[in-house]
Amino acid sequence: MSVMDRNPRRIRSVQHSCALLRAVQQHDGATVSELAEDVSLSMGAVHTHLATLHEEGLILKEDHEYRLSEQFIIYGDYARNNAPLFRTGKAVADKLAEETGESIHLIGEHEGLEVIFYESFGEKAAGTAFYIQNRQNSELYLHYSAAGKAILAHLPESRCEQIIQRYGLEGRTEHTITDEETLWEELALIRDRGFAQNDEESIKGVRAIGVPVIGKSQTVIGAISLSAPTTRLQDSEFNETMANRVMQAANVIEINIETKTSPF
Repeated sequence: MSVMDRNPRRIRSVQHSCALLRAVQQHDGATVSELAEDVSLSMGAVHTHLATLHEEGLILKEDHEYRLSEQFIIYGDYARNNAPLFRTGKAVADKLAEETGESIHLIGEHEGLEVIFYESFGEKAAGTAFYIQNRQNSELYLHYSAAGKAILAHLPESRCEQIIQRYGLEGRTEHTITDEETLWEELALIRDRGFAQNDEESIKGVRAIGVPVIGKSQTVIGAISLSAPTTRLQDSEFNETMANRVMQAANVIEINIETKTSPF
């Protein structure tokens, strides 16, 4: 490894622009003064960065507020459409949603947080609008979702430790695992049985089953999960029937990845 690889140079102005973009997203629109306070830059410096981002089509100005532009939709679609999990898993998720009537999710990991690649909602899926809104308005930590725990269970231990140290184990509900030792035990159980469970750990009244999707290099590239109200996803379905359905779906995605088959 070269010295440059060990100590890569950074362009401070690019870092500042990226920080501003994140702040604009978090605020869902913000003024120059609000952004200056967030990123600890002068108002003049913030205005210069925003003017440049606006000229490049990345920022929109509405009255005195700045928002992310639709250009990010183009970038996001490109990244998602080229992700193996989405390309080979979308049709599988749609089929599972149709057959079970429930909510199906394709989840990846980036910088220790969940990334939602795709969601498909069956006819019986309850509270869909609330569910989506609930996820969009908060950080998507891995430790309290079925898909997230399935991913954590198959990451290198050192990587899991880094994620836990960076984000902690926030309690989303009274059922969330917030103790590190308990989480490690849960991750070992997930590896043994092949699937993860979320028993009202992220949303009260909702259970979920998550299964890892393993890529060609035998590394986890994401997970597929099924969520449903506790009244429908009772013990036999939670521990056996639906768990087997989701594991079968994950296996189909893995076969698609191995054979490079995709409807796109």
